[in-house]
Amino acid sequence: MGMGRKALAVGAIGVIGLLTLAGCGRADDAATSGSGAATTIDDGPATGEITIWAMGEEGEHLSDFSAAFTKDNPDAKVSVTTIPWADVMTKYQTAVAAGTVPDAIMIGSSFLPSMVAAGGLAAVPDGVVDESTMNPTAAESVVVDGVSYAVPWYVETRVLYYRSDLAKAAGLAAPTTWDDLTAFAKGFQSAGATYGIQLPMGDAEDSTQVIMPFYAQAGGAVLNAAGDAYAWDHDALVDALEYYGSFFTGGLAPTSGYGDSQTAAFVDGSNPAFISGPWMVSVLADMKDADWVAQNVATVPVPAGSANNDSYLGGGHLGVFSDAKNADGAWKFVRWLSEAKTQQAWFDETSDLPAVSSVLSGSAFADDPRLSVLSDQLQNTWAPPSVPSWDQLSAFIETEAEKVANGASAEDAASAIEAKAASLGTGW
Repeated sequence: MGMGRKALAVGAIGVIGLLTLAGCGRADDAATSGSGAATTIDDGPATGEITIWAMGEEGEHLSDFSAAFTKDNPDAKVSVTTIPWADVMTKYQTAVAAGTVPDAIMIGSSFLPSMVAAGGLAAVPDGVVDESTMNPTAAESVVVDGVSYAVPWYVETRVLYYRSDLAKAAGLAAPTTWDDLTAFAKGFQSAGATYGIQLPMGDAEDSTQVIMPFYAQAGGAVLNAAGDAYAWDHDALVDALEYYGSFFTGGLAPTSGYGDSQTAAFVDGSNPAFISGPWMVSVLADMKDADWVAQNVATVPVPAGSANNDSYLGGGHLGVFSDAKNADGAWKFVRWLSEAKTQQAWFDETSDLPAVSSVLSGSAFADDPRLSVLSDQLQNTWAPPSVPSWDQLSAFIETEAEKVANGASAEDAASAIEAKAASLGTGW
């Protein structure tokens, strides 16, 4: 299992080719109300059948998990259809065009802009959830043109993994800054490792999930304050590309990226550090065992640049269709899934990190060192901008960054990225 595999399960990969949807229009054209659109949601029980599309492991768990909801809402029935991630956008477009939509849909974080552009999603009614209780980056990521089109359901972020046993033997302390991370990787090499760190390379490994946090750590923003145009900080972009590229040009990271041997290289110590998500604990335990991971693998927040230590934020959202037959029931189900006690129960069931921030302060997170690290990192995150052209632009960034990793000019790459962004526009 690769370090990027979970990214597929949260919709963190690109949806290239969906940006030429005919008649996309602005976001405010995409939420035209259908007959089932709900504008207010009362506190009464849900009734009727609530149909929902869900993907991946979440889809497999949701049907049984919803039994607690129907127990409290006995006149309601939740019907979950699990669909493959690869089919999401095709099925979404077809259903919207034909008027055969379910009531609700799970939305991988990077799919939201394309879904809004394609039309069909209802705006979230006032009072369904208290957005102030949500992870602020996740809450911001579902807003397009000032309108929320989904409710964050669960989140995931990236932290630094390293071989604590090898670091201790080499006298290396966990890095907290960019310079520290470079020295950390060099220290592993000096102690006999082939490489000092693993970093993703190219579109196949979603390298912007590391590159763009580097840019945020350098103080850069992607969009202007209004969120309606790209606005790059050229110096911060150059700094991020140079920093990313330096691990490859300096021989600290393999130019093949993660490759097929990424986990094996970490386990055998030939490449003892990487940046990835919480699922890697299980991946490593499957390759060795849980005791080995507990004794030899440390996780810490990602090191900070000049501005912050932002890490990538992905996850899953919940949306309701404007043509939903049972919008009232669907929004009540979404509201229930967003309650703190439900979020805790969902974490217990699936290990998905809660989007409701207050749950992270509970004892289940505070008392577990690895969960505490994730909770700390979730205070500082960067999410992709909610614009349709981002998938196409992120693929271009990954290509330019790969050139820098192979010795090309970061200055030239930054200028090319800025020019590409200007030519694409946001995609609305």
